[in-house]
Amino acid sequence: MFSVRPYSEKDLAACGECFYEGFFTAPVDENDKSFLRDYTQIIIEKSNFTYVAETDERKVTGFICGKYSKNFSTSLAGRYETKKHYFLWCKMFLKFYLKRYKLSESFQKEFDGFFRQLQERDSSAFGKCDLELVALSSKKAYRKGLGTALLTEFLRRAEADGADLIRLFTNSLASWEFYEKRGFTKIAEYPFKDDSGNRSIVYEYRINREK
Repeated sequence: MFSVRPYSEKDLAACGECFYEGFFTAPVDENDKSFLRDYTQIIIEKSNFTYVAETDERKVTGFICGKYSKNFSTSLAGRYETKKHYFLWCKMFLKFYLKRYKLSESFQKEFDGFFRQLQERDSSAFGKCDLELVALSSKKAYRKGLGTALLTEFLRRAEADGADLIRLFTNSLASWEFYEKRGFTKIAEYPFKDDSGNRSIVYEYRINREK
């Protein structure tokens, strides 16, 4: 069983581990872990709200973020529940582009592939929804109710805030079937630009089915 609560800054290291376990398999050293924490901090702080799921032992094993569209609500889009650390953002990007993190070769290769996948994202699709969903979780907790617990809280929050149309970006390398089983509809699908045969996918969920 998992309990879900709002994110707090003390959860950052654990969320960085979830980010790693959700997308990477290469062994990581302390430099890699430092980068993962910094990158995860930006993901969370650029979202309007974030929830974490934890086990009965109080171990954080996943998190889910929501980002509101200004077209839906300027007020909600401008309200952030996590403090922004702009100086740390700038420091992180500068350090990354100057290769000061000294990432291990195997992790650097995997992250480069991950970053290329992000570039497949079509931003225009998310200007047409009320709320964008971003979810990251530990692979150790797959198929144990973690994703369902996080998604249930996300949808509760979205409905309480008046959102109707939710969209998310994923690809055929991830657990995209999870969303189909929970009522999300595929609205776009296109192949990776690298001719790898993998596909980028955009899903949407409409809370008010009558619209």
